[in-house]
Amino acid sequence: MGVFSALLDSTAVILLLVYVGMALIATEFFVKARGIAGLLGLVSMVLYFTAAVEHLSLWMVGLFVVGLTMMIVDGKFVQDGTMAAIGVLLMLVGLVMPTNDFLLGTGVACALILGLLSSLLSFRFLPKRDIWEKLTLRDRFTSEAGYSSINVTYQSLVGQKGRTLTDMRPSGTIEVGGKTYSAVTNGTWLKKGSKVKVESVNGTRIMVVEVKEG
Repeated sequence: MGVFSALLDSTAVILLLVYVGMALIATEFFVKARGIAGLLGLVSMVLYFTAAVEHLSLWMVGLFVVGLTMMIVDGKFVQDGTMAAIGVLLMLVGLVMPTNDFLLGTGVACALILGLLSSLLSFRFLPKRDIWEKLTLRDRFTSEAGYSSINVTYQSLVGQKGRTLTDMRPSGTIEVGGKTYSAVTNGTWLKKGSKVKVESVNGTRIMVVEVKEG
């Protein structure tokens, strides 16, 4: 127990716990890791809070838990990255505040950011979550799979009007002519149910603009 306590008192170990914890939690968010990475990351964060218990308050843990919950909800249901980004900020505050020291707090913040960046390496080894398809609208079609015919169909949408089925942030889902499509705006965020017109099509990337009433 004495050795364990001594390890948790080490600044290097504290920073390592934050780095590893964030890297594993973010990996769970970015790719399909079957919950293993997320669980191990959570254990690492629990050890960190154990080390910081001297200056720890319940609201700090609460911020971290709320932030983590927002990441999970975004990754599983919303899948647009907005809630996850806010969640990371809340987790950052919840992790930095217990340090009660500027230098250590800065180190914890850097460890969290480095862990987040390191998790991007998981893209090379594990399948990505659907969120990346929605955010980037990557074109998966090839000529052999009928890309040409789909492109012609999409080109025919130019000038047609429809409505948004989801919030556009700036990507989302629209309905035109009774069919649904993934689309993006020129950077403008639109609410669900907004009237839109297809302004241009590039491959299978549909650009829409809001139709002002009146």
